[in-house]
Amino acid sequence: MGGVLAVLAVLVVVAVVVINSGLFTATDIQIQGSEHVTKHDAIQLIDLPEGTSLFNVDPDQITEDLKQNPWVSGVDVQRQFPHTLIITPMERKVIAIAYISSDDLAWAIGDDDTWIAPLSTSVEVDDQGNVITTGQGSNTLTGIDAALALAKHYGAVLLTDVSADVAPVSGQAVSSKAVKAGLDYVRGFSSEFLGQVKDISTPSVEAISANLNNGIEVSLGDSNDIVKKERVVTKLLSQVEGVTYINVRSPGNYTFRNTPTS
Repeated sequence: MGGVLAVLAVLVVVAVVVINSGLFTATDIQIQGSEHVTKHDAIQLIDLPEGTSLFNVDPDQITEDLKQNPWVSGVDVQRQFPHTLIITPMERKVIAIAYISSDDLAWAIGDDDTWIAPLSTSVEVDDQGNVITTGQGSNTLTGIDAALALAKHYGAVLLTDVSADVAPVSGQAVSSKAVKAGLDYVRGFSSEFLGQVKDISTPSVEAISANLNNGIEVSLGDSNDIVKKERVVTKLLSQVEGVTYINVRSPGNYTFRNTPTS
């Protein structure tokens, strides 16, 4: 028994010596960039202590460092022995673009209801309206048209008519009740129905409405009974021709207008 313990003690000592030696020092640090977190930006944020090894590297600290950039939601840290450390920032998923017309700003909102960052409201697009990041687009869009193109680029929903008193701060949670209600609709609508939505107007919680790609306005009201409201709208669109306006603030007592067809 004593011999076994002695061997274990020796192994522990050897392990400690190896771990703290230079045999596995992270001398090859590879940082993968992303769309909004460049390799250069990441290098500036990460503070690895001198002599860090693959054994004592602290992934939590690296994550904390990189999360100073509001686009970063998490970090993947991989070790490749003997000396390589691969660090990959993971970006927040953009679920909405809030266009604040008073400041001509388009703010990206993450799927954790966090204000990420303002985006340029002057974008280059190709002939199909797709955002071109190389600066070689055939057209330039500005203002709300640029915000709409950005929403399409991110697979997000455009929120319009955002109150001028909404003051986003990168990395902070959305606090505006109207914007949060708009986000409730973004999450509550089915993906099929969201595909028909051009934008969601969020001037106040009670006055939320959606503009569909076919030009129909849907008055939604507060973010209660979202599934029922979608069901009513979908049914009307499939059964009634020439619909131009639908009010489902009270889905059990909805109203609509249509243009009679001859």
